[in-house]
Parts: sequence; structure tokens; C-alpha cells
Amino acid sequence: MPRFTDADPELLARVDTVLTDVDDTLTRHGKLSATTLGAMADLMAAGIRVIPVTGGCAGWCDHIVRAWPVAAVIGESGAFRFRLDERGRLERHFIRPLAELQDEQRRLLAIAEQALQQVPEARLAADQPYRLADVAIDHAQDVGPLGAESVATLIGLFGEAGASARASSIHVNAWFGDHDKAAMATRLLVEDMGIDGEARERRVLFIGDAPNDEPLFRDIPLSVGVANVTPHLDRMTHHPRWLCEASHGEGFVEMARGLLAAR
Repeated sequence: MPRFTDADPELLARVDTVLTDVDDTLTRHGKLSATTLGAMADLMAAGIRVIPVTGGCAGWCDHIVRAWPVAAVIGESGAFRFRLDERGRLERHFIRPLAELQDEQRRLLAIAEQALQQVPEARLAADQPYRLADVAIDHAQDVGPLGAESVATLIGLFGEAGASARASSIHVNAWFGDHDKAAMATRLLVEDMGIDGEARERRVLFIGDAPNDEPLFRDIPLSVGVANVTPHLDRMTHHPRWLCEASHGEGFVEMARGLLAAR
């Protein structure tokens, strides 16, 4: 797979929007380093918008959009996008009416209870009380890590119940509906940024690390994987265009420096 260091600078120089996964793309073992945070701030200062796209909970996303150097955030695997208006007040846009999503979440919790009986070494994610729409099962954050077979079993049980489910580096996220990270990213880019079609191909870059990032690796031509995506590639249909030399947040820093140097 081509290395990001070999990417054509002319391609990178046109990028003005970076979509990024959070867990194990910006962070390492749950920690965000000052260097990675500084790289995000450097991009924003240069006029390159940074937009985290995460399976993380609404409570976490509220913090991210208020406290981090970002233009917006997409959370709970595409259930919503948050941004601050020109007065610094929070705007929340959901993929469908929130009441509908919360009704579905109650159904998902019942499915999760049954799934945990079959995979007892897993458990609900610690941030589940702060989620508005989806359900997250912890497989490698505060438990495990669980084996690939256990993760596949969890995904399969949700699928049998008619839900969508994908594994991040730490959670199995489950939801009802055909939305995902990529669908909400498209809505944000078009409705909030005025970026669509050919402009998206030139101006938007995505960076991620895990199988649940496949929809964005598929839809964003300028895509990058941090080095820790490598063990997952054999199980993925859609791969990043380039691969960083560095892993986790250091890979994000490598990408950010490449974009800035190209300018």
C-alpha cells in the first residue's frame, strides 16, 4: 500500500477539510497527547477544518466541539452532528427525530442484554449513559481485549435482530437504520460546508484506524490509515489510499505535517 510520505503534494495542497476518527487515530490507549492536539490546532489555524467522526457518545461529542480546536463533530456512528454557531452556542442535527432514535435505543439495549448473556466477557461501554441514540458494547476499553470470534458474535447477534453493528478499536457500536459515519459526513459537508461532488474529492481527506471506518475509506478518495490499521486490512473490503509510517496520534501528526508542508 502506498505510504502517505509518497503522496503527491499537489493533491494534498488542495485539502481544506480533514475528517478524522478519534479512538486510536487521535488517541493512544485513550489519551490525547499535547502534540496531537497541537497538530489539530495548527491545521485549524492554517484554514484546514478538522472534524472528528466517531462512534463516541453524545456527552463526549458535546465536550469535543466546545473544547477542542475543531469545526464540528459527528458522533455515535453518524446518528448526529454537533457544531457551534457564530455566537458559540451548540447546534445539534440528528439523522432522524431524536425521539425516534431513543425509542430504537431502548430496543437496542434489550438486544444488548441478550448478547451479553452469550458473550459474558463483554459489557456495556462505560459511556452508555451518555449516549442519545446507539448502544456500545465494550470489547477492548475496560475489558479484554476480546478475541475476534467474540467480536464477530456480538456483531452477528445485532445483525440477526435487524440492527447495524460495526467494531471500532474499542467498542461494537449498534444502531437501527442505514446511516453510518459516511452518510452523516456527506450531510455535514453538503449542508454545513457547501462541499459536494467533485469538490469533496479534491478538498476533503479522511484518516482512520479500524473496520468501522470503511464507509469513509470507501467514499473519500483522499483517505489515510494510521499504521495501527494494518492488522485489520485483511478483513476489510475498502482500504485507505495511503498508510502512515506512525500509528495512533503520531500518525495523525504525520498526516497534519504533510498537509501543512504541501501548502
